[in-house]
This record gives sequence, structure tokens and C-alpha cells, in this order.
Amino acid sequence: MGIDDRFWDPLEEAEAASVLGRGTRVLERHRRWLFAASRCRTADGLELYLKRQPAMGRSIEQLRWQHRLTNHLADRGVPAARALGLVERGGLWYELLEPAAGTDAYAGADSWDPFASDVHLAAAGAMLARLHVAGADFSPLRPQPQAGFVVQVGLAGLGAVAAVEELCRLRPAVAEYLRGQDWQAAAAAAYDPPLARVAGRLGRLPVRPLHGDWQTNNLFFEGDRLTGVIDFHQADCGPRILDLALAVERNCFFWNRISAGDDEAYDLRQAGVLVAAYNAVQSLTGDERAAFADILAVCQFEYGISFLDYYWGVERDREKADWAWHTFVLGHAQWWASPAGRQAAAAVDRIVSADR
Repeated sequence: MGIDDRFWDPLEEAEAASVLGRGTRVLERHRRWLFAASRCRTADGLELYLKRQPAMGRSIEQLRWQHRLTNHLADRGVPAARALGLVERGGLWYELLEPAAGTDAYAGADSWDPFASDVHLAAAGAMLARLHVAGADFSPLRPQPQAGFVVQVGLAGLGAVAAVEELCRLRPAVAEYLRGQDWQAAAAAAYDPPLARVAGRLGRLPVRPLHGDWQTNNLFFEGDRLTGVIDFHQADCGPRILDLALAVERNCFFWNRISAGDDEAYDLRQAGVLVAAYNAVQSLTGDERAAFADILAVCQFEYGISFLDYYWGVERDREKADWAWHTFVLGHAQWWASPAGRQAAAAVDRIVSADR
């Protein structure tokens, strides 16, 4: 999978003006994965980001839910870049978003790239906890439908094969991709043990709205202070430790290197900093601590299949779809079940259990 082909064409001035009105100027164009975004100035001087994306089988209400959540958090002190509006045009959706405060210090970072400093890492952990506190009274508190990108573990109780079959029913592109493949044994071997353990604790894990993509390039800083949060396009609702596990998975486990055979490509010290900073603001429960390592091992399951749905259902790209299924969904879980993965999971369990 190449780098350049992961990006949508940028928003040009004529397109921006068709959404925001005549006289709109494009000030900056950003190469973001899975959508296109440009910083614009309207004829009356308002500066905002215009973000274009495909519908991906979602209803418009899914995006409105994410906008309501973003603004709810901003109202309660989380520095979320507010959602200002939403326009449907030509089968595409255009989000109007407030610019984030601070500096885009990680503009060149990708998924599974580390933070540059422990100070930034601690700020990220503490702000994620604050986000969960601020979201406690958000309504409706419900998982997003299985369309577009989802950050969920709600199908854990079905087991891997039945869960994939249910996702095939809900996501026709996944069913089309897997048709004729002998995938069941590999999925069961990779996921059934941790899914069963997660299912046994799921009902006792505190549920909150989730950002869903808590990684370096979605956080803005002013010096050491975290001053802006963007990209709620994967926001969801589920166990709050799913968000924390995803933050550890994205920023402390370097999967591009692990997938290439480097079993030591992770930083448990940084994972400890992130978890400790979260726990200092919002104390983890005993069930959350006990479930954390397994949540970390299965956090790619439903989420990775939603990527498969996008790559095959929207982009029709076989290479990317193969990556999503064989490397992201199956490969990551197979690594957690390997001797190196089991050793890392045991170390994560010790970190979470010791941080009281």
C-alpha cells in the first residue's frame, strides 16, 4: 500500500466556494487520510476548515451525533474544535469545522507514530480522561450503527466467526470481500480467547462517548499544553477503556514495524506514562484493569473490519482491502497470541495493575 494513493484529492477553491459561498478563499490544503480538508476564509472573513468525505453507507444522523458530541465536549472545557455545520452535495458530505487552537505539531505523523515527549504523552492521557468525564452526561449514549468507521467491542459475546458473519450481514462489501475465502478458522484462532474474556467483563465496564482516534496527529499543542482536539469522525460510544487502549495501541505500539517482523517495536515505558496520566484524572476500576490487556488485543477487530468495508466498499482497492483483513484484523491479533505478543500483554497488565 503506497503513501500517495491513501489521500483524496484536495479541496480546490471552486469546490469550497460552491459550499461556503462566492468569495471563499482556500488558505491551506491538508493531506489527511480518508477525506480531504482545507482551511478556508469566507467572503465575510470567517476562517474555518471544510472537510469532504464520502457517506460510506452512513446516515446523516451519524455525523450529526458526532457533531453534537464534539460541541458538548467543547462546552465542558475539552478543547475540541467545534462543528459549525454540515452540507450534503453530490453524494458527498462537507463538514464545517472550527480551526483547532494551538500548533499542529504532529502534522507529518502517521498512525502508530510515537509522541515526541513524555510531557505531550502525559497531556494526552490526562485530556482523554477529561474527555470521558465531560462526556458522562451526553445523550443519546449509544453505539453508532455498523456503517462507516466504528470503535466498538459490542459483538464480543458472539465469538469471532458469528461476529464476522453479523458484520457481513450489516456491511455488504465485507461479505463480498470474504465470499469464497476460508477465513473462519483463522478468525476463531486469533480472536475467540480474548473476545470470550472481554465478553465476561463487558457489562461491568463504564461506558462513555469515545473519541476513537486518540493519536498524535489529532492533537494540537502550544508548547507542552494540549490546546486542541480534532477529527471526531470515528467518535463512538463504548467502554471508556477502549479509548484508552486505542491510545496505547496507536501511540506506543508501532505496528508498521511489528508487521514487518520487528517483535520489539513498542514502548512500554511510554504506555505507562499514558495510563498513569489518565488514571490520575479518572481512576480505573478493578474490572477495567483486569480487562485492559484483552481490550488492547481485540480493539482492532470491529474497527479493522470497518476499514475493510471502506477499502473494498468505497475505494474498491484490493491491495488495501487485503491489508485491512490479513494484516490489520488477523495479523495484529495473531501477533498478540504469539510469544512476543503474550510477553507484551503481560507487561501491559502489570503496568495497568500497578498504577493505583
